[in-house]
Amino acid sequence: MKKYLSIFNYHTILILALSFLSVYICIRYDLSIYVDFLILGIIIVFPLTFSMRVAFRRRERALQYLSLYKASLQSILYVLNSTKLDDAKKEKIKSIARKTTDELCEYLMRNADDAGAIERSSHEIYTFIRSNKDAVKSRVSLKLLLFLTKMNESIEFLLATRRHSVPWGPSALVLLAIYTFTIFYPASLIHKTGLTKEFWYIFTMTAGKAIFLITFYNIQHQMRDPFNQKSPDGIRVNDFRLADLPEPIIIETKRKNESGDEDDYSENE
Repeated sequence: MKKYLSIFNYHTILILALSFLSVYICIRYDLSIYVDFLILGIIIVFPLTFSMRVAFRRRERALQYLSLYKASLQSILYVLNSTKLDDAKKEKIKSIARKTTDELCEYLMRNADDAGAIERSSHEIYTFIRSNKDAVKSRVSLKLLLFLTKMNESIEFLLATRRHSVPWGPSALVLLAIYTFTIFYPASLIHKTGLTKEFWYIFTMTAGKAIFLITFYNIQHQMRDPFNQKSPDGIRVNDFRLADLPEPIIIETKRKNESGDEDDYSENE
């Protein structure tokens, strides 16, 4: 429930207070004015729609690259787990992978500010592969480098998304237009209906429309950061942490030796 109530913030309180003050002044001093809100509506609707569309696209792309990152890293671990590496080295690469993922998740959720730690951890994976290339066949090494490339591409995109927000200009224009609407709408309504309407009617009409607009603004403002854990639409970054990987399945097969007899041997699948 707290996440859903987060769409109401100090802007909501300011809009309510400004609506009350504007209605009171207009009625108290008999102020009325003709205002064409068509242009003001265009200023609000189009930038707001643009900002929400950009924010939604960023969220979908972030989900795509988070999934690609986890899938690529898991593939690296699966391949290395099926090689002739000893158990200690297999546990070491799993530890490096978990460390990289945890640092990335903490950074995206704004619980950490050191992006360099993520890049150093991802480089440790490459260093590990290079230092143990003797235990990996050349064909398998190419696959590992392909998965590593996809993983690094995903990391760089996610870091860039975290560092750079959507353009602030349209959002600032929308916010200014909403406050302008709240100030001038009571006088425009009095111009149309006269002073026959009561104070609470004019206040309700003004505050209701203004709160509706500022709530949409707050929603798009929260969507600017796709990793915002306080937003109901924020990506659940913790879902992309690495879980414990299953042990490889040992398949018992038979092959014929040079004398024609069958020997048992095991392969990792």
